[in-house]
Amino acid sequence: MSDDFTVTVIEALTMISSGGVFIDVRTPGEYEAGHIPGARLVLITDLQKAPFDAIWGHDPLAMMDPATLEKKIVVVSSTPKHAAAVTTLLRNENLQAFTLTGGLRAWVRDGQILLPGPMR
Repeated sequence: MSDDFTVTVIEALTMISSGGVFIDVRTPGEYEAGHIPGARLVLITDLQKAPFDAIWGHDPLAMMDPATLEKKIVVVSSTPKHAAAVTTLLRNENLQAFTLTGGLRAWVRDGQILLPGPMR
């Protein structure tokens, strides 16, 4: 990991396997066209209002568990600048956020898949 809070695909997969989460802050249409399996679609307006709730609000157990604050969050967006801005927003809220270096292109280039369709 670098000082600017970016992670490679391999580092991101390690974080996810240890209980972290991918959040996708693109538009719903972009998300439905293809997203990382398990990535949560999170609207930027929801993140700006209440980041913790926007990410974990659907999971009552996570909301009650203090360890949730330590879980890694990997941010994916349509542009590196947008992903970095969201990562900064989350870090300013004391959340452990990181930007996926190279975004979805790097994800696919490294042999990972994208799934079409809405969030399940």
